[in-house]
Amino acid sequence: MTLKKHTDNARAFTFRHEFESVDHANVTSTAILGYMVGTYEQPTIDITISKNEANNAYTMLIDYVSDSNLSEPFNRVCDSFEGYSKGCSEA
Repeated sequence: MTLKKHTDNARAFTFRHEFESVDHANVTSTAILGYMVGTYEQPTIDITISKNEANNAYTMLIDYVSDSNLSEPFNRVCDSFEGYSKGCSEA
């Protein structure tokens, strides 16, 4: 497996997603970190999770460097954990 390298055209991006619980946000952020480590030779990523008091949710903010916008794969990871906050009772 060959890991991707950033080119001279790489630039900074920001991705934001809301979660119902801090556990849900933490699990998803770990999965996204795994995606970046498994994709890039030298991943550049910073993830911050904060409580949004206005709507009683948790906001995950990701700052990363890439040659392209990674919103699509990040949304797929977030969507794959959609039922996490609801527990396993719906399975």
